[in-house]
Amino acid sequence: MIINEKILKAHGAQLLSLEKDEYLLASGTYPQKYYQLSSGTLKITSDKIGPNEFIHQIRGKGDPVGETFLSSEGLYKINAIALSHVTAFALDRSEFHDILREFPETIIRLYHHSCQQIIQQQNLISKLAFSDPRSIILEVIAFLKNKTERPGHFQYEVPYTRKQIAAMTGMRIETVVRTVKLMEKDNLVRIVNGKVFY
Repeated sequence: MIINEKILKAHGAQLLSLEKDEYLLASGTYPQKYYQLSSGTLKITSDKIGPNEFIHQIRGKGDPVGETFLSSEGLYKINAIALSHVTAFALDRSEFHDILREFPETIIRLYHHSCQQIIQQQNLISKLAFSDPRSIILEVIAFLKNKTERPGHFQYEVPYTRKQIAAMTGMRIETVVRTVKLMEKDNLVRIVNGKVFY
């Protein structure tokens, strides 16, 4: 959590509620608010080109969303779309800047969070560029699992469909389906009632 919820509320943050597939923010709109997830997950995507979309990141509880755009005068270049029921705090841009002045340690937390996101993205991009489908899918699933508290083997239920995994990796859905089945044969994942466990 970047900013304590009590501080957000004290500065007038409103708690928004989104259902699956609703947009928290949309490409081409002006950044007016700081958003911080209170529950649920959402995907950060680029605009669709044809039937495909590219998923840049998955954000979860405590994560900020679109915060880097509040430091510029440009428009959002991304979308943030709910993958499940989501609640998020929305704080006016001016109040966000007031918090940064009042609580300068928040800047350090934002900087640290941004650095972690960049490192994780660079690791993932290097895997996407030079690896086989199995290694890519394992990297994505391991990344997602590391954000949870389920370290045991086959205890983490992958919360995304094969189609969503394909969108995250840039692979075809058929490739993901075939590769996940092979991974199950190699005892790397378990499939139970259509759900993938890692």
